[in-house]
Amino acid sequence: MDKEKQVEVVKQALEGVYHLRSLPYSNGEFVPWQNRVRQALDTAYGKDSAESRRFVNAPGKSFIVRTETGQRDDYDRRLDCYEEVLKSMLN
Repeated sequence: MDKEKQVEVVKQALEGVYHLRSLPYSNGEFVPWQNRVRQALDTAYGKDSAESRRFVNAPGKSFIVRTETGQRDDYDRRLDCYEEVLKSMLN
């Protein structure tokens, strides 16, 4: 896939991040978005590419406090991690 299409895939993924930020942490859109982005990156860059691996590993592991605030904070942290990785692909 050419560079222009790769950039478009990343921009669409970032639009998803911005949309997900407006939703509650318990929404049903987050996991399907993750799966779509991963598939799109696998197609655009290759399944074993550094870009795909960085996206998959972006949020790392976390300790989640099962309170409303803790779950919201973890959701926001994960979105921040995905956003950072996606933006780095545009540079």
